[in-house]
Amino acid sequence: MDYRNAFLWYQYDPTKWFIAICGKIGFASHLRVFPSNEITKGALAMKLKALKKVQESLAWPTASTELPVVTWETFQEESKNIPLILVSGFIHDVSSFVDGHPGGRDLLLNNSGKDMTPAFFGGVYAHSNAAHNLLAMMRIGVLAGGVETPAEILPPQRLYIAQRAQ
Repeated sequence: MDYRNAFLWYQYDPTKWFIAICGKIGFASHLRVFPSNEITKGALAMKLKALKKVQESLAWPTASTELPVVTWETFQEESKNIPLILVSGFIHDVSSFVDGHPGGRDLLLNNSGKDMTPAFFGGVYAHSNAAHNLLAMMRIGVLAGGVETPAEILPPQRLYIAQRAQ
C-alpha cells in the first residue's frame, strides 16, 4: 500500500508531506511506494475510459457489412435522381453536401454517377482527414466488385505480332 494519496510531489496532499518528513527524520519507516509504471497504467486507463465516453457520444458511419451491395447499373440509374458518387468502392449520397462543397455544387452534380476515387485521393485535391470522415458519414452502399465494370467484357485475345512484308 502506498502512503501517498497524490503521487506527484507538487500535488496537494499534506498527509503525504507530513509522512515523508517523518520518514526523513526517522519517525516513520518501511514506507511503501507503488511502482510509477503501475500508476502510469492506471492514469492511462482512466484517460481511455474518458475517451471511450467521447467515442460513444459521436456518430459513426454505417459499417460496410451493413450496407447494401449495389450493381454498377443500379448505381448509374439511381444517380440520375440524387447526386451519388463512388469513392473507393463505396457509394455516397452527397445531396446534403452539394451546397457546402468547397469546390462548388457543379463539381458534385456534374460527377454524379461516376467513380471519383482518383479525384478524391489527390487527382484534383488531396482531401483532409476531416473530409474523409465527412464522406464516410454519407455512405449508402457498396458497389458490387468495388469498381466500375464495362458493359461488355471482351474475351481474352492471343497476342498478335505484326510483321512487315519484305
